Amino acid sequence: MNIQEYFARISYNESHKDTDLQTLTLIFQHHIQAIPFENLSMHCGETIELDLQSTYNKIVRKKRGGWCLESNHLLFWALQELGYDICILGGNSYDPAKKAYAAEINHILLKVVIKGNSYIVDVGFGGAYQAWQPLMLISGKDQPQIPGIFRFMEDNGTWYFEKVKRKHYIPEQSVPFTDTAELGNIRKIYTFTLKPRHINDFQELNAYLQVSQDNILHKKSICSLQTPEGLYALVGWTFTEIKYNYMEDMDLVQITALTDEEVEKTLKDKFNIVLENKLIPINVRGLPPNIVDTSDMNLEEYFARTGYKGSLEKQDLETLTDIFQHHIRAVPFENLSIHCGEKITLELEPVYNKIVQRKRGGWCMENNQLLGWVLKRLGYDASFLGAYVFNPHQNAYATIMTHLLVKVVIDGKAYIVDGGFGVSYQMWQPMELVSGKDQPQAPGVFRFTEKNAIWYLEKMRRKQYVPNQNFSNSDLLEKKECRKVYMFSLEPRTVEDFRFQCTYLQTSPDSLFTKKSICTLQTTDGFRALIGWTLTETTYNYKENMDLVEFITLEDEEVEKTLKEKFNITLDRKLVPINVKGFYTI
Repeated sequence: MNIQEYFARISYNESHKDTDLQTLTLIFQHHIQAIPFENLSMHCGETIELDLQSTYNKIVRKKRGGWCLESNHLLFWALQELGYDICILGGNSYDPAKKAYAAEINHILLKVVIKGNSYIVDVGFGGAYQAWQPLMLISGKDQPQIPGIFRFMEDNGTWYFEKVKRKHYIPEQSVPFTDTAELGNIRKIYTFTLKPRHINDFQELNAYLQVSQDNILHKKSICSLQTPEGLYALVGWTFTEIKYNYMEDMDLVQITALTDEEVEKTLKDKFNIVLENKLIPINVRGLPPNIVDTSDMNLEEYFARTGYKGSLEKQDLETLTDIFQHHIRAVPFENLSIHCGEKITLELEPVYNKIVQRKRGGWCMENNQLLGWVLKRLGYDASFLGAYVFNPHQNAYATIMTHLLVKVVIDGKAYIVDGGFGVSYQMWQPMELVSGKDQPQAPGVFRFTEKNAIWYLEKMRRKQYVPNQNFSNSDLLEKKECRKVYMFSLEPRTVEDFRFQCTYLQTSPDSLFTKKSICTLQTTDGFRALIGWTLTETTYNYKENMDLVEFITLEDEEVEKTLKEKFNITLDRKLVPINVKGFYTI
């Protein structure tokens, strides 16, 4: 190991005689623009050794990158060689999903003292949270840098590190990217104390991070590199390029989905990395964003999920209808999380991660919340309403508001947009909010009726032809030709209005959703539904004024295969199908 070889690796040709802030800053910047933050070893069958010689060989000689334990350890050695007053500290990273800091130390950073002033030097965080200059260790002071404004806050000996975020502009979207409101403008990064650490204090952490199934580094293959203008990031197959301050207080974010073949080329062209072993990219979704400061939510990815490739220039009815139909034919109405040990949450980002990134479906509070977010982002005048679902077995509307739907106003006309009901009661087009008017669609004739400011939705169905006579009297078949669906008022609602209902519906033994595992998806000519072990496929208008309804009973081992082949759903956990008779018709 020698310092000149390290300098050659980071292309540093300046003087290093003085152990001053200017020299430190230059070395720091050359390091972060030459050495990627990456965990690729974990995903190409290599073991990461927390040994300085191994780290040196990997980063300096093999021209690889590393994570915090490697990159900051290497910089610690280099600065120590140059005579800087330096020590190692330990940090606890912030988890946005849990809204909490890690209970145990999981990050390494450095403290350098120059002329009595302390600076935090951390080249091992990567992404948009990577500082570009050493940060003075002072509480409450904004420290503007090109990536954004960084700040330390000290409380009872514990230091908190955070960053003020800019807005984002993502090309080919009609509105600038803004983070979701619940995330706010401040991003917490990590906490730390000033207790000096030794590299051996992190040996257990180094081993844990490589084998634990629960940490982000195991679930995402990550490579991130700072550039003169911003950064590159490759997470799984998603390549992102950010240019800081592209416009006033706005960063340019360009996102590209790569093929397997393009990943290797991108690593070489953008990160100057050539791997010795085969990389297996991975990007398990539903995890907090740590690389690109965009909350992992963008319209481009949503439209890739639904297959929509149409125009976004106009906020008109035609565009709305097209977007809506792509949604209901790509995103199932389903409650499978309840029956495979998962909790359904109301927060938008987990909903987005579940439906868009993990390619799952959801119930009304998920589907329509996501659809409402998309429409608002596109500039539509969209708002949420709450409905009371009709129970045919009790011949009454529910007493609890359990259904979330979307109202959209276009050129002064109001439309109901509901992508979260499923089966034959799923509308295929936005419905004009007008009382007493029959609105024929492929599934049948829908109609709103208004009385004393309460709106009632009902549907007239066709006759049904059931080839398998064993199911001709199935309790899943709707017997009435005219079926009440739900009632609602025009009082605007928020997602928070459904928090109790979200918990109740997935836990109460009286809830339909605890009694039946449901997955239903609209098709180009009808819909399919899996209720417990019963698969039905309905073809609308199979003959004049008649729908074809085909039933199949599946075996346990066929359920998983059917979910994948018919609904494009692969579950992370074991599904326990259930179908308590009654309560639900298709």
